[in-house]
This record gives sequence, structure tokens and C-alpha cells, in this order.
Amino acid sequence: MQEVDFQGDYEQLCDEELVELYNCGVQDAFGELSVRYILVIRNRSAGLYNMGVEAEDLFQEGLIALHTAARTYRDGEGVSFSAYASRCIRNRLISAVRKVNSDKNRINNNTVSLDYRDDGQCDPQSEPERLLMADEGIKELMELAHDNLSDMEMRVLALYIDGKSYEEISGKLGIPIKSCDNAMQRVRRKLKGLYRQSE
Repeated sequence: MQEVDFQGDYEQLCDEELVELYNCGVQDAFGELSVRYILVIRNRSAGLYNMGVEAEDLFQEGLIALHTAARTYRDGEGVSFSAYASRCIRNRLISAVRKVNSDKNRINNNTVSLDYRDDGQCDPQSEPERLLMADEGIKELMELAHDNLSDMEMRVLALYIDGKSYEEISGKLGIPIKSCDNAMQRVRRKLKGLYRQSE
């Protein structure tokens, strides 16, 4: 596919437009998507953190799922990217928890099967090579995040992904609420630029 040169404002684009740009070679488009989906990853991680997986690992798994969703999404098939990505993220997080706890058998039997597909939702198993490439790309992104985010920013991000409010993060880390908000704003800004560096 021919690469395009986009000079506009990513924040003004819908998710589907960002996905299209990313698949046309505009790497910064994924940076914008990753910032938009931090809250989705957080929400989908809720309740999983205490099941044997660290918040940072859940965030990495969520980013891998988002990357896979962006690469495999097909517009015009009757489902929004938001719904598709949300399902991909949920399935990947549940899979990660199941893997960690496979010997302990602590996963709730009422969780939705990873084989469940809603409106043709997310079946990354059909493209293992692409999934492997996504894994490697996100691992590089997380290494860059460690190198570019401060210790405080990483701690705030991990607690945020764990579902903690700014008030709870403030109490746990002993910093003002405003500092929590400022740290997350810096994380969002840095994430927007990190993915391009990892390509």
C-alpha cells in the first residue's frame, strides 16, 4: 500500500480515519490511537490486576491488542473500530491472565470465551505472523516508554491502569492530585511520539 503524507491534526480525526492512515504508513496515527485507548485498556483491566498480572504487563498486553486491532480492522463490515478494539483488548487481557494462572486455575468460569466473536470481532489467531510482529513492536514501544517516562510517570501510569483514581494515586504515592494529572498529561504527550521511534 502506498504511504501517504499527512500534515493535519490527528486529534480531529475519527478512529477509523486514524486506522486507515496508520495502515497507509503514517506511524504517528498509532500514537494518537494509543493515547485515546489508555482509558479503554484501563477499564478492560479492571478486576484483572489482582489475578496475578502486574498493571504494567496488562498495559503492554492492551497495547499489543490495540495494535493488532488497528492492523486487522476492516471498515465497512458493520462494526465500529471502537467496538472491535475493545473486544480485542478484552480478549487479549483475559488470555494473559489465563496464561499466568493456568496452573492455579483461578480464572472465573463465567468469563467470555476467547473464541467468542461479536459482529466479526477480533480474531488475531488468523494472522499469527502479524500478531508476532505486533508483539515485537509493542515490546520496543514499552522499552522506549521505560527510557522516556520518568519513574514517577511510570508509577502513576501503572496505578491509573490498575483503576486507581487521581485521589487514590495521590494518597498512595504521597503527591498532590494536580501532580497526578500533570504526570498523566505528560505520559499521553510522550506516548504520541514514542511509537514512531519504535518503527
